[in-house]
Amino acid sequence: MRISLSGAHVPVTDRLRAYAEYRLFTSVARHHAIVQGADVLVRRRAARHAQFVCTMVLDLGPAGRVKTQARGRHPEAAIDRAAERAAWLLDRRVRSTAFQAETAAFSS
Repeated sequence: MRISLSGAHVPVTDRLRAYAEYRLFTSVARHHAIVQGADVLVRRRAARHAQFVCTMVLDLGPAGRVKTQARGRHPEAAIDRAAERAAWLLDRRVRSTAFQAETAAFSS
């Protein structure tokens, strides 16, 4: 899985990069077969300087993509929340796709 991390008004240190890669990988590991890559953007909110926003876009190849966003008091908290949401969205997509496939097979 290719993971791209960038920061807007947030320095992207090796520590932050390693944390984002670890957190994202552990969250979506059970879906590694469908996730081809991820773009992660961490930025400081302009309105409130004490908050950070993490945006994650997961590339699912022909199945499309999953996009989520989360806020936190520091970059790691925003990454945590976004990774949890991304995993939840992937679970939901996989369940609904499997359900639709089973329903189509059942009704034929």
